[in-house]
Amino acid sequence: MPRLPRSPFKTMIQAPPYALASPAFRFRALASHAGRAALGGDREIALASFAVARLAGAMLPPFTLTPADAAARVANTKQWLSALALPAPQRAACIGVADAVASGAKRPVVHAISGLIEAAVRNLDQASIAELHELMAELG
Repeated sequence: MPRLPRSPFKTMIQAPPYALASPAFRFRALASHAGRAALGGDREIALASFAVARLAGAMLPPFTLTPADAAARVANTKQWLSALALPAPQRAACIGVADAVASGAKRPVVHAISGLIEAAVRNLDQASIAELHELMAELG
């Protein structure tokens, strides 16, 4: 069968006008690690790290929580963290991140995330730790 010559024009495929944009999902590695980890310690720590990372990420645009909304989210997150079976150092580090978010200042949050990384380095994979470092740089 003879081959047709290639067209010099590329066909651009556009999404239909009614299609939704693909949502951006933050902290994929943390969520993925939590999903792969065995029940218990590593999964609990990954979920707690994911929760406080999302809480800290809400300090960045386009979210930028109001102080009242941040206080409510911090209270709810701390209540949820109290239900998890976390070792004391990791629990303290996660609560430290939540308290730093409640302060409204970014520098204490960066310091608290650094403490979380130190406390959870044995329980998180390298991609999860890289996401936390990236968050620290953005809050910077």
